[in-house]
Amino acid sequence: MKQFEEKGAQVLGLSCDPVPSLKVWAQSMGGVGYPLLSDFHPHGKVSQSLGIFNVDAGYPLRSVTLIDPQGVARAFHTYAAGVLPIPDEVLREMVGLQGS
Repeated sequence: MKQFEEKGAQVLGLSCDPVPSLKVWAQSMGGVGYPLLSDFHPHGKVSQSLGIFNVDAGYPLRSVTLIDPQGVARAFHTYAAGVLPIPDEVLREMVGLQGS
């Protein structure tokens, strides 16, 4: 995540799980190098506002949202279960947005 910080970005994780569950998950992963945010109550409100909430499943889609310093979402990408974002691709897009 250092490459994002070097470009002035903050990486955050967002889940509808309660904070204690997020802590246990992070510990089971050996730690996570970015803050985890809980969208637990009201359930999924932030995810819904970003358009990434899966109503049928009750949780947010795996996604990347690039938000500028003014709070405007500039890019959205969702990923199928089991598919992870490619950090270098996200970084390239972020740098491109910074240049525009």
